[in-house]
Parts: sequence; structure tokens; C-alpha cells
Amino acid sequence: MRFLHTADWHLGRVLAGHDLIESQRHALDGVVAIAADARPDAIVVAGDLYDRAVPSEDAVGLLDDALHRLGAIAPVLAIAGNHDSGPRLDFGSRLLRHAGVHLVGTPRGGPVRVDLADAHGRVSFHLLPYATPAEIRFVSGDDAILTHEEATRARVAAIDTADGARHVLVGHLFVQGGAETTESERDISVGGIATVDPAVFARFHYTALGHLHRPHALADGRVRYAGSLARYSFAEEHQPKTVSLVTLDGSGAVAVEAIDIPQLHAMRSLRGTLAELLAAAATDGARQRDLIRATLTDPIPPAGARERLAECYPHLLEFRHESFERRPGATAGPAAGELATRSPHDFVAAFLADRYPGVADDAVARLARECMESAIAEGGPR
Repeated sequence: MRFLHTADWHLGRVLAGHDLIESQRHALDGVVAIAADARPDAIVVAGDLYDRAVPSEDAVGLLDDALHRLGAIAPVLAIAGNHDSGPRLDFGSRLLRHAGVHLVGTPRGGPVRVDLADAHGRVSFHLLPYATPAEIRFVSGDDAILTHEEATRARVAAIDTADGARHVLVGHLFVQGGAETTESERDISVGGIATVDPAVFARFHYTALGHLHRPHALADGRVRYAGSLARYSFAEEHQPKTVSLVTLDGSGAVAVEAIDIPQLHAMRSLRGTLAELLAAAATDGARQRDLIRATLTDPIPPAGARERLAECYPHLLEFRHESFERRPGATAGPAAGELATRSPHDFVAAFLADRYPGVADDAVARLARECMESAIAEGGPR
């Protein structure tokens, strides 16, 4: 049995005001091409199909197109993630099932099983859409369920894996030991402790997970995060984006090949003075295409710095000025008692020397002293 494992499409994502829909369309074209070449027996999407519970029209249209094209290649098995609205994804699911698209949005009725077969016999896929502990308490009637692990254990306990078949679990959750990506993944700890022990999935030959955006495996490779479809924050700029081609042999042994998903844009973080960044842009062949985060290190930000950088980098999404305190070698300022013994002029000079080295004698320093003198003349020392 060979199947593709992907997750965390987040269709409709917007990053710093930049609509990523074309990047996602490009990546999905790549996934469809990979599927057409690999001819898998199934295609698994482990949650977060959309980025919002109420997605944009473009996102809905893109998902419709992707499911149509992938469903023409192999059965599609997809679940809701914590970003999705489960009841909305459930709409039309019974009709879609006749077209080979198994879309499960809510935990009502327990885990959904989809049986497929190869030359070695049956492979059962068990679809567990994202659910909070409170939802599982309600569905199961067990008021003792308080955490995500307790909820997951209760759901897994309802699955029979002692029938001699090979079993694959599809879920959307946070497994202990998983590699988080800051700025990218929404916290799911609300409604109970978030993490789940990977031992919960010991009975399954493979567990296909979504939620964490970095592709990686746990539990000897049998519990795996496929990672996200594209890069969704600058914390992901160095991460590969892949789809996992999973091969399950007749004994249930697993082999995984990670296949790169083509990306429309790379992400890069730049750091330096405005002059340095503008000079580097002159020989930067990818500046028109890449998504950019720029950190300016000038002691005082030059006027119009962001606009000048945006002329060179049309996809400048984040711009920040690095404060002096965060720079390597920055020292603490004088104590409050010491400042109290200084004259106003000493205070201004010390402030400028500490925060903006090298400008103590320029026009900025003179203007600062004049402002201090004016304030003293108008209101007197306080």
C-alpha cells in the first residue's frame, strides 16, 4: 500500500497583509503533479485544510479544485484541523464519499474507518478530526476527560486493531516530542493540556498527523508530521516543505520518502544598515520574487527607509528597527541614583552616546540639547 500524506494546507492564509493564495495554488499544483506521478493508493490530508473557520471564497474554490483533481487520481481521506470548522467541512460529505473523497469534520459517531486493499489484504484508515477535550466529553459522556491525551486515548480505545489487518491513524494534534514552529501554529492547549504521548498510537502501523508545520517523525518513524503545504511565517523560512510518500508492506513495515513541494516564493530575513541592504539589493537576483523580512540596524532609522527598501524588494512583508538594547555588546545604562546627580545636558549626552553611538556631536545632538534647554526655560527643572 502506497499513500501520500500531507497536512496543514491553511488555504486562505494571509501573512503580514500578503495574500498567499497564489503561493498555495502553486504548491497544490505541485502536490497534484506528485500524486499523478506516484499513482498512490490513497491521499491523506491530516487537517487544517483552511486557515479560518469561515474561509474566503478564493480558499473555498481552491479546495474544491484540489479535491476534484486529487480525487481523480486516488481516494482522498481528509479531516478537520483546529483551524477548520468541522461542521462546515462535514457538509456534503456523504455525497463526496461516492466520488472517493472522504471528508470528516467532527467527532460525532466516533472514528470513521475507510478500508482499502492491496495484494497483501486490507488496510484500514481511521480518521480522527480535531476535537477539544470538552467535545469528546460531550460525545462520549465521560466527564473524567480533561486533557487532549485523555480524549485521544478514549477515541483510540474505540478502534479495533486486533483483526489482522494493517491500520493507519489520521489525526490532528500535538504529540510529545514534536518540533514546534514559533509564530506558525495556533495554541491548542485551551480546553485541556495540549500534548499527547506517542505511545497512544503504538497499535497502529503508521500515524499520519497534522498540526506541526515542520516535517518530522517520532516513535521510530511510525508517527509522522507531514508539515505544512507552504511557508506561513518567517520562523519557517529554512524549513523544507514536503509531502510524504508512505509505503506499507505486507507485514506493516513502513518506508517514507519525502518529496519536495514546489514553492512560488522563498522566504528570507535580511539584517543590516539601510546602506548595506540597498547595496546588497543591487546584485540580488531573487529580490523581485522572495518574501522578505528586513531588520534595520542604523543607530537612527533614516527617513523613508521602509519605502526605499520596498522599491528594491516588492514583497517586503516585515520591517523592523533593531533597538540598541538587543544588539550584541549593548551595556546597561547608568543607575537611577547616578542620573539624579547629572545636569540635563549630561543626561542628553549620555542618552545619545548610549543609544546612538557616533552621533553625539551632530545636528541631532544639538537639536536634542536645544529642546532640553527650551523645556527647562519654559517649565523650569522638575
